Amino acid sequence: MTSLDIKLEDIPSLVGKKVILTGGSSGIGLAAAKTFAHRGAQVLILDVKSPLEPLPSAVEYRKCDISKWAELQSAFSHAGNVDIAVANAGVSEETDYFSDTFDPEGGYPVMEFFHFIPYYRFNNLTARPPQLIGLVRALRSTVIRDNITINAVAPAATITSLLPADLAAPIIAAGLPVSTAEFVGLAVAYSSCAVQTRQVELYGRDPDELANTPGRWNGRVILTLGSRYTELEEPIARLRGEWFGEENKRDTRMQQMATDFRAFPNM
Repeated sequence: MTSLDIKLEDIPSLVGKKVILTGGSSGIGLAAAKTFAHRGAQVLILDVKSPLEPLPSAVEYRKCDISKWAELQSAFSHAGNVDIAVANAGVSEETDYFSDTFDPEGGYPVMEFFHFIPYYRFNNLTARPPQLIGLVRALRSTVIRDNITINAVAPAATITSLLPADLAAPIIAAGLPVSTAEFVGLAVAYSSCAVQTRQVELYGRDPDELANTPGRWNGRVILTLGSRYTELEEPIARLRGEWFGEENKRDTRMQQMATDFRAFPNM
């Protein structure tokens, strides 16, 4: 795995950038919002509850239930042009996952994407982090063609309202690491503007020379655990032949190529 040493000064100036961040009234979301604002961005936080502390002048709060499509549409219309979108809102209650929700205007199912913190104490959260990492892997080869990048942060035990200090006490008592919301928030801000010297992994008919093309981070995941940052995706991709098998790796890529209907110039 690739260890990272992230400092606030590693985040470039974000003056003139607009950030929209769900679940931003507390915890990791609020910490990330403050980091974005510190680097000069204008931040709109969406949450069902208002912040309990004064916000920096560059941070605006708007009440929004992101499970309601109309409210989310209204919030994005209010924001205007957005440079960075952070899906951070987390829930811990049960819901009917199999009911269809439709946009009353267009009739399309509403897809709800949340950033979840994988604490095994909350059984209904444990399946979500792999799903979101899968989403990153599925989209990184397509959204980049529209100049959009997608990355994720996967926090281990972090002191927030979902894991207050009393619930974290057994972890702390065992001498095991926990993270602060500020530590994770810095990773969120960093992942939105970091640069890379090579791509994580080629897909389908991607030309070989694309592998060493520099650019913005895309399709990467930062694990935050205690006081450590670790980027997971490039090492996993680099070692795929060892843990997945070279033949499986080759044949999977060939299947991707056979079903890759993306348009390529001169191909």
